[in-house]
Amino acid sequence: MASMPTRQLGKNGPNVSAIGFGAMGLSAFYGSINSDEERFKVLDRAIELGSTYIDTADIYGDSEELLGKYFKKYPHQREKAISMVLVTRNTQHSPNRLKLSGLV
Repeated sequence: MASMPTRQLGKNGPNVSAIGFGAMGLSAFYGSINSDEERFKVLDRAIELGSTYIDTADIYGDSEELLGKYFKKYPHQREKAISMVLVTRNTQHSPNRLKLSGLV
């Protein structure tokens, strides 16, 4: 794994890579969705380059499910990366147009 500067997440949180990997691009936001295996290669490369912080959210399509499949298939990668769920107040671009209450 490549060396990348790290930052502590919050006051007592883990150290994560200074540059995170945004998982939104693995879902339906930028064209057609590739196979899980193709998207696993992207995750492999991000971790190989030293990204230990993976940003995901339910509004990012199936990115959370994909990470679950990825870490189940490649449990050794789970030790290298931490996934975080992004919580946002701006839900207007959500594919499901979620409201802050979680209701559609």
